[in-house]
Amino acid sequence: MNDVALQFCSATFFKGRGQRMKKAITYRKNKIQQVGLVVLLLLVNLLVPMSVGAEEGTLNFYVTPEFTENQKEGNERYFQLNLAPDKTEKLTLRLQNANAEAKKIKITPHTAYTNVMGVVEYGQDAEEADPTLQHSLDDLIEQPEIIELGGNETKTVTLDLKMPKEAFEGFLAGGLRIEEVKEDTTEETSDEEGVAIQNEFAYIIGVVVSNNQDAVQPDLDLLDVFADQLNYRNVISANLQNFTPTFVNRLEVEATVQRVGEEDILYQASQEQMQMAPNSNFNFPISLEGDRFRSGEYLLKLKATSGEEEWEWERKFTIDADEARALNQQDVTISSKWNLWLIGAVVLIILLIIMNLYLIFKKKIKVKNA
Repeated sequence: MNDVALQFCSATFFKGRGQRMKKAITYRKNKIQQVGLVVLLLLVNLLVPMSVGAEEGTLNFYVTPEFTENQKEGNERYFQLNLAPDKTEKLTLRLQNANAEAKKIKITPHTAYTNVMGVVEYGQDAEEADPTLQHSLDDLIEQPEIIELGGNETKTVTLDLKMPKEAFEGFLAGGLRIEEVKEDTTEETSDEEGVAIQNEFAYIIGVVVSNNQDAVQPDLDLLDVFADQLNYRNVISANLQNFTPTFVNRLEVEATVQRVGEEDILYQASQEQMQMAPNSNFNFPISLEGDRFRSGEYLLKLKATSGEEEWEWERKFTIDADEARALNQQDVTISSKWNLWLIGAVVLIILLIIMNLYLIFKKKIKVKNA
């Protein structure tokens, strides 16, 4: 188990001018590319937020976990506990205010899940828990009230972890999200607290508990395949499920999509070094690379490997016309392509009109001078 812890242009030239025009076009293309690169770098610097946690000056408080004798030996990064059924364990955190300003700290327990990138999330909850998950860790850990820290104060906080009464195999995984709470008068706030979470920075401390250290063999299933979108871009999603109470480490997935009865591969995707949380599922995306959904019957071929374990599936699925139309309308890359074509068409029409007017005007001049 691993530690818890991305024009079209056509022209006809006379032979005498061909070489000069070719050099000029190459020079302009190079200039355009250079300018485009500078603009891109400027946009990246302006739009990509800096990592708050990477700068010491932005850390307003510190969190240190304190372990008991039930902690797995050699692990000092997160809570990894081997506990008996129905046992209550105290999770201890030392909170330290880094400056003279008083602070309010909120601690929230969460159950681990697998996100769409194939990464285990410890500091958030899944929109919908996997049906094979028997015990949610966030239900087993108490959530304390908001903690007040005076200027430069250090305070120790304990949270009760109550193990299920009946023994279970494998692991329960999750995390503690620790973040600062600030007064907020401009946005909607809690009626009881009158405060709002500022999501600029948060500590995530993993929690993994078990009744014993016996290994559990991981196993996967392909639950569904369907037309979908990721960040308003068309994808085909293959829903992979880890229905076992253990982590699936170093997961690799290769997938292809083709029309039923045809050999040509339309879309494909592969990803390495993924990980799945115990009893979780996620949608593995196969991008259409800006293509439009077209109705019909398709075939997915998917292979997944984890260490020496290997799984393969072939699954037919159907995309109907209404579904394809609705998703295509929401895909931002498709709409932008149509806008470019529309602009190009308008420009071409304007140029044709200007040329026709010029020819008509030139013809009138010739008739007049004749």
